[in-house]
Amino acid sequence: MPDPSTHARSQSPGKLPARPRVLILANRSKDHVPEALRGFEPWLKERAQIVAQVDTAETSRDFVQTLPAADLALVLGGDGTFLSQARATIDLDVPLLGINFGKLGFLAEFTIDSVKTHWDAVVVGRCRTSERVVLDVKVYPAGSPQWGDNGEPMPDPVFQAVAMNDAVVTAGPPYRMVEIELAIEPKQSHTSATRFTGDGVIISTPSGSTAYNMAAGGPIVSPGVDALTVTPICPQSLAFRPIVLSAGYEVWLTLHTVNTGTTLVIDGQESFRLEAGQQVLVTRHANTISLIHNPDYNYWTMLAHKMHWAAKPRRD
Repeated sequence: MPDPSTHARSQSPGKLPARPRVLILANRSKDHVPEALRGFEPWLKERAQIVAQVDTAETSRDFVQTLPAADLALVLGGDGTFLSQARATIDLDVPLLGINFGKLGFLAEFTIDSVKTHWDAVVVGRCRTSERVVLDVKVYPAGSPQWGDNGEPMPDPVFQAVAMNDAVVTAGPPYRMVEIELAIEPKQSHTSATRFTGDGVIISTPSGSTAYNMAAGGPIVSPGVDALTVTPICPQSLAFRPIVLSAGYEVWLTLHTVNTGTTLVIDGQESFRLEAGQQVLVTRHANTISLIHNPDYNYWTMLAHKMHWAAKPRRD
């Protein structure tokens, strides 16, 4: 099992060069982003080398490999933009700093003004960072060896992706319940954990625990915890509760009964239509995503301020 001490830990980042090489990933379809960039670029060029400026509509894991090396990536957009760019840059080993032009700003913690205020702290390594667990998600065709456990080679996956937040199997139209077999570390036990019917299941990282997982009744998990959560969606059981497990475990989902619209959804942004008999394997990706945090907040103040965690009832 991978050493959990190498993953998902909050830490102080290393010191950047005095004039760091900066990659700008900008969602130009967002209101105010192009205008903000025009005002921000001259300021930034005095303090950094802008090695490339890319519209996030063009990025992919293959495309970003062609870009010049960078010490830091600035992501301009909302949390959705941040998620897509985290997946695109997973192979670059470059820290991400999110500048929020969206609604929530839970991952994209900075504004243009706060970047300017804290720039020196970012460069000298005084801003806290966190290393976030990322999921590696593969779909194997029907007829593949069960859980890859009988000594036969597994065929190539029919779909593969990475996820920063979650991998969700959703029942889809015509919205009948689906039947899924859940196996956790089955190569050790040679058996599944359970077989259930419901509207689907969410496999979430700590980063994604405040997204669909939380809405479905799953636990909020601190980003520093090396874990995954498994949260059923409307299971036909009073006893199937969400669970938290080691991020080093393999999680297998076998689709026994599906609808025509049953779909695997990655971070709410990528999707793949599933068929009966297919197996979904979710594991921890070898790399993590490094986030640079706004020193004006910590995770818990962000949770209370932006997600209204533990807020008292309003008295209107």
